[in-house]
Amino acid sequence: MSPREQDASPLTRVTILGSTGSVGQSALDVVRHYPERFEVVALGAQSNVERLAEQVREFCPSHVALADPAAAERFAGLGLPAECWSGPESLERLAALPVDAVLCAVVGAAGLKPVLSAVDAGNRLALANKESLVMAGPLIMERARARGVAVLPVDSEHNAIFQCLRGHDPGD
Repeated sequence: MSPREQDASPLTRVTILGSTGSVGQSALDVVRHYPERFEVVALGAQSNVERLAEQVREFCPSHVALADPAAAERFAGLGLPAECWSGPESLERLAALPVDAVLCAVVGAAGLKPVLSAVDAGNRLALANKESLVMAGPLIMERARARGVAVLPVDSEHNAIFQCLRGHDPGD
């Protein structure tokens, strides 16, 4: 039985990668409006210590990651209760935590490894990172199918395409 199946919590447990950017902040607005539906397990960012600290104070995640090691050192000095990981691979570690969904809103090529990590861990993936699909779309989707992982587009452009194609054979 997976950790998600063992947890009888009615809350959807989420990890948000890119939480200090516009998409990540929008996702946290949803959590803020529906606290009875979501639990923020982990937050990841590149280097925005101040905004991440505000988010940790409000949403109380157990884990955070800052890809920039100097920023992670500054964050650790704040004495907040979340466990802080640092370095580029820290976002991959967050993506592999057992949660119900991972939102990847990391900009550019930096999002690819966390996306693969989330899929390999069996976490449902909400994807706002176009670059990952451009660089490795077939690989991501092959791994997702093999593990029974849903990949849901979040960004407006690829969500529109997803909605148009839903229910149609991709060969059509």
